Amino acid sequence: MRKTIALLGAGWLGEPLAHRLLQLGYTVKVATTNKEKATRLRNLGWDAYLLELHSDHISGEVEGFFAADQLVLTVPPGGRRDLDVVNTYPAKIQQALQAAQAGGIRQVLFTSSTGIYGKQQGVVTEDSPLQPATASGKALVKVERLLRESYTNQATILRLAGLVGGSRQPGRWFAGKEEVPGGEQLINLVHQEDVLAVMERILIDAHWGDTLNICANEHPTKADFYPLASKAIGLVAPTFVVDTEKSQGKIIDNTRGKTLLDFTYRYPDPSSFPFEERG
Repeated sequence: MRKTIALLGAGWLGEPLAHRLLQLGYTVKVATTNKEKATRLRNLGWDAYLLELHSDHISGEVEGFFAADQLVLTVPPGGRRDLDVVNTYPAKIQQALQAAQAGGIRQVLFTSSTGIYGKQQGVVTEDSPLQPATASGKALVKVERLLRESYTNQATILRLAGLVGGSRQPGRWFAGKEEVPGGEQLINLVHQEDVLAVMERILIDAHWGDTLNICANEHPTKADFYPLASKAIGLVAPTFVVDTEKSQGKIIDNTRGKTLLDFTYRYPDPSSFPFEERG
């Protein structure tokens, strides 16, 4: 019998993942904080819920949503709007995990970020020290710990590199800028289609208890990649200052995930990403 999967977050990852899982025959529940989106999804025939996490409670249709087998958490920290995100985000996720346990959810898939490694240099694996430099990164470290405490070997954490695809167009990020410093730095990006494929693989094949870096195989420099990305969508290419005496930054190693999941990236090289916008 197909499992019931609850997706907390119907955004850039959550909504297309729901599409894929529904096509595979899973029973899918989707939660959003947006009333208009909930209405739109219900009009598609989806089992959509209005639900919002708070630091000390959850408002909305809690019991119905969390009655499921597995939970996919794609709710980002949102640190730019929340000055106390280091404390509020983990508290909100704690509320979700408690509701999940009460609802009988047995496994959790959580999307974290490679930002938790901070500004380390050289090759970074899942065993590298966590040295977050931002409030949202520090919040994610706390949440990863909560997941391990709540679900031990039944939670899988995906540390996602910079996200590209659909409305996230890297060609816009530096378009038209001149003499941008740091052109020598290597980039760590991953395409939306590969993230969704990894998530689907984990849910279908039941890979639980893992922490995996999800990043494209190749790491071009900023000076090589961003002009290409800008020109691909018809924008003015930026120019970069390249200092070969400086460190090229960190390289996110994706070996563990590829080996464990027997996974081949559809877009292994960011320079070959499809740059057209699709939703």
